Amino acid sequence: GAINTTNSAKSVSLTLDAASSWTVTADSYLTTLSDATGISGTSITNIYGNGHTVYYFSSANPSLGGKTYSLNGGGVLKPVQ
Repeated sequence: GAINTTNSAKSVSLTLDAASSWTVTADSYLTTLSDATGISGTSITNIYGNGHTVYYFSSANPSLGGKTYSLNGGGVLKPVQ
């Protein structure tokens, strides 16, 4: 699905555990992302991007380091500019 596609929500948090995955259907905006087991180097293994972009706020996600990550199935997770 898609989350906060218009970037109008005050805050959106997504937590994925080892058994969870997300298939993205439209560009989405997250305030915080917690995905301890899905992040491997510069890719995220349990978010299926389908060519979409998932944006996150760097200040709320220091563990992501302001980096851009590739998603399975195409697409990226990247900081809001």
